[in-house]
Amino acid sequence: MDKTVFPAVPDFRMTKCAATLVLCALCVSPIALTCAQAAPTGVNQNAPGLADTPGTRSSVSYSKPLSENSLKLQDGLAQIDSDMLLKVYFYAYSGTPVDYSAILTANTENIVPPKPAQPGNDQKKVIDRLIQNARAHPDILIKVDDIALDAYDMANQSFPIVNRLFIDGTHFYFDNSPYHYYYSDTAAFHTLHCADGKTIATINSAVANYEHFSMDIIGHVSHAVAREDALVIDLRKVVLKTALGDPLITQVKQ
Repeated sequence: MDKTVFPAVPDFRMTKCAATLVLCALCVSPIALTCAQAAPTGVNQNAPGLADTPGTRSSVSYSKPLSENSLKLQDGLAQIDSDMLLKVYFYAYSGTPVDYSAILTANTENIVPPKPAQPGNDQKKVIDRLIQNARAHPDILIKVDDIALDAYDMANQSFPIVNRLFIDGTHFYFDNSPYHYYYSDTAAFHTLHCADGKTIATINSAVANYEHFSMDIIGHVSHAVAREDALVIDLRKVVLKTALGDPLITQVKQ
């Protein structure tokens, strides 16, 4: 079973979006976690892939040890790629007192939850500096993979992606804790526009063979909603890539 992504079932509190971005206010009672298996049906995959089902987790990075270098920049963008960094960003923008133990405690699908971490003074100082750094870098990068697309829509000259990834209200997460994030405005990315014949042929061939894609998602952290344990990200730009990371389509919100 692919350990990089797991679908989760969101509840009113949203157990933190899981299935890697399969990054709505889909309110479903908690149910046992199961791993979504993408199976080809119809034109492509009517069953969502691991990265395009509501209520899922981004490329999983379980509780990397925190250091002042944990927050890495790529082209000036802060990459959020772990449960701890998501929590750091939440506290940087929520205005709520920092729960150091929550940030350091790993959250897993284990029936018996882990013991809450007891942070030392040095760990608290590292977290405080990371929070300051997060406030200084509201422009962020999230990398996702295993994205399914449908065939090219000739009438609209685009590849539909609505109901695949950017579903309004969908919540995403990295672990099994309550902390999650969601995009505040997805309308500009419900379709990926493309007029280049070579690129269209490349993507359509991959779609016909049930191949999935990866994507760089660039956004701006606008705020966090304390009562929801949610970080709110304004979508700015996406770069669709092959599974190997070769760029195919770049789309910017106008």
